[in-house]
Amino acid sequence: MEVYCKGTARIRHQATGEIHEIESDQLDWDAVGGDERQMGPEIHYEATVEHSALGPLTWGLWEYPVGIENYHETNVGPHEVVEDFDYGLEHGEPEPDVWVDYTVPDNPFTIFMSSYHHTGDLLADHGSDSGGHLVNRMIFSHQITAMEAYLADRLIKEIEADPDAIQRLLDRDDDLAKEKFTLAEVSKDPTLVERKVREHLRSIQYHNLAKVDVLYTIALGIRILNLAKEKPSLFKAVMLRHDCVHRNGFDKDGNELKVFTKAFVQDTADLIRAFVENIEKAVRART
Repeated sequence: MEVYCKGTARIRHQATGEIHEIESDQLDWDAVGGDERQMGPEIHYEATVEHSALGPLTWGLWEYPVGIENYHETNVGPHEVVEDFDYGLEHGEPEPDVWVDYTVPDNPFTIFMSSYHHTGDLLADHGSDSGGHLVNRMIFSHQITAMEAYLADRLIKEIEADPDAIQRLLDRDDDLAKEKFTLAEVSKDPTLVERKVREHLRSIQYHNLAKVDVLYTIALGIRILNLAKEKPSLFKAVMLRHDCVHRNGFDKDGNELKVFTKAFVQDTADLIRAFVENIEKAVRART
């Protein structure tokens, strides 16, 4: 599932009566939380704009149960929404055949740990105590990327070895459940179902930890977010990585982020390592 947001929001200032317009491309949506409820996980998506005249403005969207838009909310403080965005959940289409020939590594955990040690050495040798240092930001961003790669490769490897896990995804993942195949298509390609599952799993943005938590829960019965020692810090690190990759270390308002000290980057690396280690233990305990 993906969040769509279209149009222009028009908001009237409480005191001045002036109407301010905000374009949909000013919003960056992120999954900021996930909780377990009676019918499965609930995923909370959010976008925030810090407006110079109106102050903080927030748009929230909740997916519950998986694949269903349960509720959305616009919070503009004391001001009045004259016209809101058209926003909600939509089914994203995976890119066909892009990952069909990708070979999942034999041991994703070993690869992750190698990356953890190498980036730690780089930080020690070439990092800086300055929170805005380029090398620090690069290492920080790579740490999130290494976590994403582990989450993807470990999930796919486990699913490929477990036909029951594939069936659970086909039954309970909303995007896969809507796929329809003719007998002729299946006859021509006996691997069609497995290929579609692989394509779907490779289309997921694995920094969307709430969504990945849903996939691990469905396929493997593991709530990965319950294995995070500091879940808010993990979500925050993912959001900061977005600013590093897409804004060169500046936030959406153009302010340079100076949190990436050596200590912060190393603490984040240790947090991610503990998260991955806990997932690896839980996965191995299944066998």
